[in-house]
Amino acid sequence: MAVDQFEQAPIATGHMGVFQMTYIKGDATGEIEPIWRLPAGMYTLRPDAARELDRVNEVAWNTVDPALLELIRLRMAWLVGARDHAHARGIGLPEQKVRDLAAYSTSAEFSKVERDCLAFAEQFVMDVSQTSSEMRDTLAGHFGQDSVKDFVTAVYVVEFTQRLQLVSHTLFASTTGGAPSGPVTTNTSGSLQELLDEYQSAVMRGEELDPITTELVRLRCARTHRCRICQTLRLADAKEAGADDAMTAKIDFYETSDLPERYKVALRITDAFIIRPDTMDDTVVEQAHSLFSSAQLAELCLDITKWSTQKIHVALGLDGVEDAAQRQGRAALPTDEAGVAVFHFDGDGQFGFGNADHRADAQAG
Repeated sequence: MAVDQFEQAPIATGHMGVFQMTYIKGDATGEIEPIWRLPAGMYTLRPDAARELDRVNEVAWNTVDPALLELIRLRMAWLVGARDHAHARGIGLPEQKVRDLAAYSTSAEFSKVERDCLAFAEQFVMDVSQTSSEMRDTLAGHFGQDSVKDFVTAVYVVEFTQRLQLVSHTLFASTTGGAPSGPVTTNTSGSLQELLDEYQSAVMRGEELDPITTELVRLRCARTHRCRICQTLRLADAKEAGADDAMTAKIDFYETSDLPERYKVALRITDAFIIRPDTMDDTVVEQAHSLFSSAQLAELCLDITKWSTQKIHVALGLDGVEDAAQRQGRAALPTDEAGVAVFHFDGDGQFGFGNADHRADAQAG
C-alpha cells in the first residue's frame, strides 16, 4: 500500500488573513496545505462534500485557539490509533509540552484550561455519553455559556476529520487526482454551525448507497454514541425498503446474525471508523471493494461523519426527544404509537419529518 505523504510530513503553522492557521508541508517543493486536507480520493469521489468539510475546518480552526486545537488533535491521534499524526510536531507548541501530552493532567507544562479541555476531548472520543454536567460547567466557566457549543463542535470537527482521513486513506490509497493544492482560500462566510449544516446537507445529497445500508449504519452510530433521539428515529426510505424492527434489532450482534454480508461489511467499516480506524485491516478493505463501489464507500464514510454529529448534542446533554423538539420549534416530535418518528432528506439534503411525500420543513438540529 502506498504511503501518503500527508501522514509523514511535519506540521508547520502559517497565517491566512488575520487568523493563525495550522498547515502541513506537502512535499519537497515546500508547498504547504492545511492539516485537515483529505486524501485525494475523497476529492475525486465526492468533491462537493470534501470541499464543504474544508470550509468547516477552516472556520473551526479560526473559532477556537489553534494552539489548543492542535493539542487536542495530537491527543486524539493517539486515542484513535493515528500514530503518524501523533508523532507530528506543531511549530509554536513547546517540544516539552508535546512530549508531556500523555501526562497533561499532572505536567506543569499545561494550564488549567488546557487540562480541562484535553480531559473533555478524551471523554468525547472514548465515550461521549459519559460527559458529565461538571465537564460542561467547567467549559462554560472557561469560554462562556454561549461559546461552549462552538468549542464542542470544533472538537467534533477535529476528531472526525482525522478519522475520515485515516479510513479514506486506507480505502482509497490507489485513488488519485482531484485534491486541491496549496492553502485553501474558500469562502467561509457563516458561523461554524451554519457551515456544518451545509456540510451535512452536501453529504445527504449522495445517492450511491442503498437506504437499508444507510439506516443500519446510522443506527450503529446512534447506539454506539448513545444518542437518545437518534435511536428513536427511523429513515422513511429504509423502512419502505424493508428495514423493520426485526432487522434493526440485529445491529448490536451483527457478526453472529443472519444479516447479508454486505450489511455486515458496512457495519465493520462503521465500527472501525468510530472506534479505532487502525483496526480496519486488508481483509475488511478487500471485502469492502468486493461488495461496494468506490463511490458507495465514499458515501458510507461521509455518512458516518454526518451521523456522528450527534456526539455534539450528546456531549452538551441535549440529545433528548424534548431537546430535539425544541430545536425544531415544535411542542413535540411527530411520533407514532411506539414513540418512533419517521424522517427523510429531500433532494437538497434537507431534513424533514415523515415520508418524502409529506415533507416538513423542519431543519435537523
